[in-house]
Amino acid sequence: MIDFTKKRDQTTEDEFWICEHPPVFTLGTSLKNSILPIKGIPCINTDRGGKITYHGPGQLVGYPLIDLRKNDLYPKELLELINQMVLSVMRKFGVKGLLVPEAPGIYVSKPGGANQFFNLAKICSIGLKISNHCSYHGFALNVSANLEPFSYINPCGYEGLRVANLNEFAQNATLESTKRVLVEIIKEQFSEKRN
Repeated sequence: MIDFTKKRDQTTEDEFWICEHPPVFTLGTSLKNSILPIKGIPCINTDRGGKITYHGPGQLVGYPLIDLRKNDLYPKELLELINQMVLSVMRKFGVKGLLVPEAPGIYVSKPGGANQFFNLAKICSIGLKISNHCSYHGFALNVSANLEPFSYINPCGYEGLRVANLNEFAQNATLESTKRVLVEIIKEQFSEKRN
């Protein structure tokens, strides 16, 4: 992803990578020091924004490798586009996603918390990096992930922040079905943006 972004020029086509990672914690630029593995799960320093999050099986990770100039986008507009794509995916499964000012990512209503996110749980983390007008890193949507590793950290730097899976709210949401819906929405969103 970083190599792709460094080597691209005006003729390089945009790409959108979709994958699933083995268990790993990633640290954004807000946490400068490397952390030792947590409960045997490696911790990797990255150059994306944000603090610490977990990636693992059952989580749909999307990396929009977009030339902002070619697409006439500002970074904030790309972030909004990503938010809208993920919210659209969730709507296709009948799940309402929520945006929280000053707390990037997408949340769902889940009563019973004990912090400033009292009735919310994070379902999608977002962290981008823009270099030479091109984006990399992206988002991670929890679909059917083991959420226990999130309890070992303060997800995205928020103590006590709860997390959720899409399949808690939509039993027909599998990693494969969610990926199919995401691909449809990516095609729609970016063809609309280019027209």
